[in-house]
Amino acid sequence: MKLRNWLLVMLALIFVIGGYLFFYDPPYRGLISGSHSDPTLIFSHRGFGNGAPDNSMDGIRLAMEAKMAGVDMDGQQTKDGELVIFHDLSVDRLTNGTGRVKEKTLAELKQLDLAEKFGKGFRNSFPGTFEEALHLTQGKGILMIELKVPGAASTGMEEKAVALVQKYKAHEQVFFSSFNPLVLYRLKRLDPQIRTVFIFMDTNWNPALLKEIKAGDLVTLPFFLRNETFRRAIRKFIKPDLLSVNHEVATETITHLQQLGYPIFLWTPESEAEIKNCLKRKPFGVITDEPLLADKLNKES
Repeated sequence: MKLRNWLLVMLALIFVIGGYLFFYDPPYRGLISGSHSDPTLIFSHRGFGNGAPDNSMDGIRLAMEAKMAGVDMDGQQTKDGELVIFHDLSVDRLTNGTGRVKEKTLAELKQLDLAEKFGKGFRNSFPGTFEEALHLTQGKGILMIELKVPGAASTGMEEKAVALVQKYKAHEQVFFSSFNPLVLYRLKRLDPQIRTVFIFMDTNWNPALLKEIKAGDLVTLPFFLRNETFRRAIRKFIKPDLLSVNHEVATETITHLQQLGYPIFLWTPESEAEIKNCLKRKPFGVITDEPLLADKLNKES
């Protein structure tokens, strides 16, 4: 075959493969049955949202007492390899301590009070582990844990997380979420029955979120995670069971993904108007810092 013909074949293959990866959206084939939950599931953000210290065990207890469908928390790895519940990469904003989570042992983190800066009558609210959070939610609600792994390299966090789900036979009660698609890919390789959640938004961090980030801790979202064309290709490789979508993502993107059958969580509407707007879209779930208001509006809708 002449060189010209080989080039034409190669170009055709590139066109077909590129078209499949970046422009074709196959129907949802994940582990969750049905793209809608009736009623929409209300998850309280970071424990109990604005009603308790950030990512605290107190927040989980209050959420379960309030009959929330689930809680959204954040998981990081400590210096000694434990999976701890904590949001920021550094402890400065939320506790009376300083330094990064990954540079502290679990015992050191357990000495840092989340209640001191939060106030509102809370005392002695110390960071907990994923296993402790699982004990508090098991049989009562779903535990969604965002695994924070900023880079591409494996840290061993996924193995620890999967082992605990297997130990407690909690596959249907735990959702692991991440902005990092490699984390979700590794989770599925370890155990295909693990429920994974791909988090995304169309923009980079807004001013409100930037206020929570200590200088030096900012992890900029790569452009391809903020672009639906590239996310379409990513979803084919990681095969997420659910999507956690910022509520300001383009309406047509959210609608299209729902039509494909994806169970979608919208995050994090705060005002009554924002929550109502999210509920009108009939997502699988809503994650909010105002869970009691969202629950009330959900029951009225």
